[in-house]
Amino acid sequence: MEELLLTREPLDIVRISTALFVRVEKGEWTGNLEKEVENFENILQKVLERVPSEDVERKKKLRNFGTGKKLAKRVF
Repeated sequence: MEELLLTREPLDIVRISTALFVRVEKGEWTGNLEKEVENFENILQKVLERVPSEDVERKKKLRNFGTGKKLAKRVF
């Protein structure tokens, strides 16, 4: 999932949904919504740390994606 979120392609809900779909296809999906939200937040943090500082737009979109229940409603 990190690779999909770090590419130079535009970051939007379709790209994020694709990253989640890849996890399901690879058998990495736990089936536990709370655990998946936690995993996704951890991946977002890792991605934010790896995005170059000059890629302001990607950092902004990742930071604005939200956390907690808002994240669960948005993604799942």
